[in-house]
Amino acid sequence: MHMENKELDQLILQIPHDDSAFDNLYEQTKTIVFAYIMSIVKNYDESSDILQEVYIKIFLAAKNYSSMKKPLAWIYTIARNECYMHLRRKKINQEYDDNLSIPQNIDMDSQMILQQLFEVLNDIERQVIIMHSLWGFKHHEIASYLDIPISTSLSHYRRGMKKLKKAGGDMYDKII
Repeated sequence: MHMENKELDQLILQIPHDDSAFDNLYEQTKTIVFAYIMSIVKNYDESSDILQEVYIKIFLAAKNYSSMKKPLAWIYTIARNECYMHLRRKKINQEYDDNLSIPQNIDMDSQMILQQLFEVLNDIERQVIIMHSLWGFKHHEIASYLDIPISTSLSHYRRGMKKLKKAGGDMYDKII
């Protein structure tokens, strides 16, 4: 059953006051919104997850919704933003996973030395140092990705670098 814009508009306006309005909106629009998400993401499972996020956002944003002539445009905007946010996170996660190890452009001896040196670090120190020193991330990017304050990123970096210098001595100076 296809709903008219006016009916969708009314459902969205009723969501803060009536849970059945949200259920009805979901049932009436989930197929078309899912198709829209699939057209961007091109992955069924990821699209299903995004669809749920979209409807959570719709539910939370409904209290601020003001009547429009095209409520589907509002829904699509939320869906599009959620898709792009998902794709950005996925790209960052993929780059992170691909580069979690020491870059391959470092010679084999240095890779082995770094591997040994990194054993003195805890996980967060190792992550911060690899991301900053070897991949070139800025501390605000590291903080955002690891969901920590910038000051925490900086302190883990400094503390880790001190540990590396202490553990590595002369070897440290050759490669860092």
